[in-house]
Amino acid sequence: MAHTLPGMSDILIETDRLIMRPLASDYADDYARVASDARIGAVMSHIPTPCPADLVREWSAQVPEQISAGTDYRLIIIIKADGTLVGATNLGHMVELGVSGRQYKLSYWIDPAHWGKGLATECAVGFRDWAFDTLKAGSLRAFCAMGNDASARVLEKTGFHFMNTSMPVASASKLNPEAGKLRNAYRMDKPRWESLIKSPHLSKAS
Repeated sequence: MAHTLPGMSDILIETDRLIMRPLASDYADDYARVASDARIGAVMSHIPTPCPADLVREWSAQVPEQISAGTDYRLIIIIKADGTLVGATNLGHMVELGVSGRQYKLSYWIDPAHWGKGLATECAVGFRDWAFDTLKAGSLRAFCAMGNDASARVLEKTGFHFMNTSMPVASASKLNPEAGKLRNAYRMDKPRWESLIKSPHLSKAS
């Protein structure tokens, strides 16, 4: 029987401190303000510095169709306690792998004002579990710039395995030259995730 994918109104991911929900135009100004920090653009090749609110509105207008198609899930990250937008995360670049299921690329960024609090790991673990449990993903990929040790640690703590090092695609580098660096590729497949959730000491951020 075919698996039914969640609709726009079905998506609300909660962790201990965070809520993740689909990007909407109501959040465009806050998103643009936080994402305009040059430290975000330096590691996220699709985000220009500064980041225009109108561009975020364009992205948000695409979200319902992308979710309906099951190809991309662009979410914002909000602090549960006070509603502050502190970042964004995405599952995209969907590839059908036949019997192995769908493969998605996981990405995320956190407001530099909130770095060092474990929010990136908490987000990645929550979104990882949702991807495998709700979307029934077959595998996840993720990338981080070579030398971005903090992001590499997040991926490793989340259970991803290092695969290789490569150059980013040319179109992404043109958007933000600072992001056009060698990048490390990581992967996690469903059996690996299933082994993690069966081991409580491994399934959450430590």
